[in-house]
Amino acid sequence: MRSRMGMLVAAGLGLSLTSCTQVAKGLRAANLGEDANRVAAAAEKVQSCDKLKVEPAIQEEYALGSALAIHWAQQGGGLMLSGAAEEKLNTYVNTVGRNLAMQSPRPELRWTFGVLKDAKRFNALSAPAGYVFVTHGLLQGVENEAQLAGVLAHEIAHVVLKHALHQYVSVKVSTCKGAAVTGAVVSTVASKLKNASLVDGRLDLDSDTGLMGEMVEGTVDAFGKGNRKDEELAADALAVELLLSAGYDPREFSRLLERTSGGGGFFENHPKKEERQERIADLLQARRENADPLARVDVASLQRPALPASFTATVGPGKKPTGVAKDAK
Repeated sequence: MRSRMGMLVAAGLGLSLTSCTQVAKGLRAANLGEDANRVAAAAEKVQSCDKLKVEPAIQEEYALGSALAIHWAQQGGGLMLSGAAEEKLNTYVNTVGRNLAMQSPRPELRWTFGVLKDAKRFNALSAPAGYVFVTHGLLQGVENEAQLAGVLAHEIAHVVLKHALHQYVSVKVSTCKGAAVTGAVVSTVASKLKNASLVDGRLDLDSDTGLMGEMVEGTVDAFGKGNRKDEELAADALAVELLLSAGYDPREFSRLLERTSGGGGFFENHPKKEERQERIADLLQARRENADPLARVDVASLQRPALPASFTATVGPGKKPTGVAKDAK
């Protein structure tokens, strides 16, 4: 009897153990299913973020550009607009800049040019929607109007080619994906990016200061890495075309690069000045030898206008630049 009872107990325990094992397996499978579902949901959200890779609407570009312009003005110590002399300088820079911008593929933008008070740095910056700034220090380094035009044309080219907007779009996508991967509902920004990805991928920055601040901050951080080498060379190539269309001699822009020290500039991915100069020379030579007489360039007709006397009086004595213009577009 005892042995039979022992067998029954053993069998009962076996059944219990089997049931517990099956239950545990079932629980693990359920948990794995939940994890798989969470992973799948996160992957779907990450994939939907790619829908933000669209050309921003013009209103979105103006909102971003104006916010970045304010940021650059603050970083540069404000604009030189104190008194009649500085206002006249500002008018002159705007005249040269807008003349070049009208030769560009985006003449319809509300192009705005300004001189920053920063006298220490040899610097030029631009923002989407047609905002271009040069520092006081840069103006002290130019010798004629053609050199000034070269710097402005390079910045105009970055705006026209939408290099800053490409960085901005990357910021939108990376911010959205970061929130999707972590599962964070950290802020309304992530939620609004997600909603935008479900519609047309565009943001209404004007209606939301929080969203605007987040996107501007992210874009400024991206600018800190500079443009890619190919983007810099593309901006130089378009600048040459703008200079020629306006009648300026692109060789003066090359001379300005020659007078600067160092390599490609403050960013490692900037091309070396020698490479930029060689590209400019090749582009000009190609236009000189163009088979189409309407596209052929007569180098003798290219202009290197002197700077107005009021320019030197306001800007102060010239000085040798200490670095290639730092682009922050």
